[in-house]
Amino acid sequence: MDILEFLLNDNQIFTTITLFVLVALLIGSIVADKLKKYEDVDANGAVALMDEKNLIVLDVREAKERKTGFIANAVHIPLSQVKNKLGTLDKSKKVLVYCHRGSRSAHISGLLTRNEFEQVYNLKGGIQAWKKANLPIKTK
Repeated sequence: MDILEFLLNDNQIFTTITLFVLVALLIGSIVADKLKKYEDVDANGAVALMDEKNLIVLDVREAKERKTGFIANAVHIPLSQVKNKLGTLDKSKKVLVYCHRGSRSAHISGLLTRNEFEQVYNLKGGIQAWKKANLPIKTK
């Protein structure tokens, strides 16, 4: 009872609200991570996936970003166009999605799984992680 009185005290109400918001955010983050249907892979995991012929590498960066380098054989569909071009991608294949740092590709990975793509992988850290691992990039 003392804890409840303390939390509901007028002087502590801001602290109490902040505490509940932080707990809700933590729980939401844990639940969202458990519900996601794609897998995050690092650069080495991406290389392992590329050993398979049944893989689409999908670059969702803008055209100007792609000029700085891209992963060989990557299909380029900018983020804003992916939803309209889902039909051009083979749902029976594995899809490795990447962007600059991994956040846009995570968004698209979720979109793909919500549209019946079953084997979707997000390159954690994006092309930056790929470059940091000293893996080859193409510029033309």
